[in-house]
Amino acid sequence: MSFIDSKFKRMQKLFRPGGLERARIAMVRALPQRYLSIPVNVLPDYGRVLYEDRPACLAARTSGPLRINWLVPSIPPASGGSFNVIRTIQHLEAWGHENRIYALSLPGGSAHTKEMVRKNYFPINAEIEVLSDNIKDSDALIATGWPTAYEARRIGNTGRKFYFVQDLEYMFYARGSLDEFARNTYKLGFWGITAGSWIADVLRRDFSMNCTSFGFSYDRHAYANTGPRMLAGVKKRVLFYARPETERRGFEIGILALLLVAKKLPDVEFVLVGFPPESVQIPFPAITPGVLPLSALGSLYRSCDVALVLSHTNLSLLPLELMACGCAVVSNSGPNTEWLLTDQISRLATLDPESLAQAIIDTLENDDLRLRMIAAGLAFVQSTDWTRESKVIETALFAHQHEPAPFAPHV
Repeated sequence: MSFIDSKFKRMQKLFRPGGLERARIAMVRALPQRYLSIPVNVLPDYGRVLYEDRPACLAARTSGPLRINWLVPSIPPASGGSFNVIRTIQHLEAWGHENRIYALSLPGGSAHTKEMVRKNYFPINAEIEVLSDNIKDSDALIATGWPTAYEARRIGNTGRKFYFVQDLEYMFYARGSLDEFARNTYKLGFWGITAGSWIADVLRRDFSMNCTSFGFSYDRHAYANTGPRMLAGVKKRVLFYARPETERRGFEIGILALLLVAKKLPDVEFVLVGFPPESVQIPFPAITPGVLPLSALGSLYRSCDVALVLSHTNLSLLPLELMACGCAVVSNSGPNTEWLLTDQISRLATLDPESLAQAIIDTLENDDLRLRMIAAGLAFVQSTDWTRESKVIETALFAHQHEPAPFAPHV
């Protein structure tokens, strides 16, 4: 291929739908190293992988109020993972436990972050500060993401060490260093507290990790089957929570599935929420309200008949939140979803556009099927309870454990 042919093919790719946006993202990622002469610096970013193990050296408490230190990578303004951590802390505080949050990064500072947590998440009393060598003594130390697991490894002034695992983070990466760094945290000897039973099953089977799993519920103040509807109209409507920047949410598969639905059912409306509308080219007419605040999601979900929710790794809370609003859920089959979803409360299909499209079409065209799914979904979510699941976590923090020997990396 000649030099000119090569450049022409690159220009063709650039001007395909979405090509300019992809080029912009790639340029922003490349700028620090290629154009600003900032070298890759492994030690500051990944040197924690070499931290030596310091076993928990304080007496483990089996009753009474606990002092609990949480290690988090950061606390962004809106994050499903942070919601689960902060919600758990709120429950533990209500039961008399003292919680502290140590973050690897707090861009806005401690006071700003605490106020943001109060407004965007839940009001809590926990101290929030940047992790340093002066971490206070605790009865329980809880890592919440793979970089924090290495930090927890070097902290000895605690009674027990735990790992709050909400997804299998090694699946977020291509096979390589980061994949291995994340995998190896499951060999550090911590007791796992996992979001759902699928993660616990994998960690026990593949890493011989001891685990306690908790289930999912939903925020009854934010999601309900009654109330205002964001969108009016008589057409049937399909929602897709589109996350093009999050590989595990299957954006491309979802868009192709919806394209097939649009061709078969041209009168159906599509609502794509969760991304800036100008950032993606959609190959069919769609309503794109953008990134909405939590307070607006319930009324949007109530406006939709069917929602497509895809998960290549662990399930999110979204299916339950949609069911609570009376919206039928179509998702992908597999152990990562079927630990919670069933064919009674949802419609499950294999992870390809054709199968997912057919599941959506069947659910839209069969009113009896859809109404049965909605009723079953409502009954299921109303049987769940975050307080009950937080009690499972509290019990794990008190439980006696025999922790496996820590993993020692080859240096």
